Amino acid sequence: MKNSQQILSSLQNRSQFKKLSNVFCIKKIQTLFPQPLQQMIVYGYIQNKTLYFVLSHPWAKQEFHHIIQSIKTPLKQFTPKECENIEITDIKAYVSHKPRQEIDLYTGASSDEEFAQRAQAQFINDTTDEQLHAIFEDIRDILSKKNDK
Repeated sequence: MKNSQQILSSLQNRSQFKKLSNVFCIKKIQTLFPQPLQQMIVYGYIQNKTLYFVLSHPWAKQEFHHIIQSIKTPLKQFTPKECENIEITDIKAYVSHKPRQEIDLYTGASSDEEFAQRAQAQFINDTTDEQLHAIFEDIRDILSKKNDK
């Protein structure tokens, strides 16, 4: 009886599951980076024998360029087992300026979702500054008008 790791490794070697093999290779190379840099990698992909990492912050790109030469050389000499069938000639990175949209696994809703909450116009305005007192009273009026609708 095969365990799950043996099943995945046998599937990985088939030509129709080449993308699965690419994912394992990218994850293995990603583990070579320091932990703070690993957390800023959004995803990676292979195109035209070049491995691209998409980063979430400009600092990560700067740090990536500082350490990439120390990773490229050993990677060419000692290819990980996951990357034996994949030819990678270069590794590059760029910053994605798209915000990450986190999805709650239980509800399937994104964390960017906003809910309409009605603020009550009930608060104590004990400021001694007359300008601030007037501003707070204006806020109270706006909130009470919105609640009346």
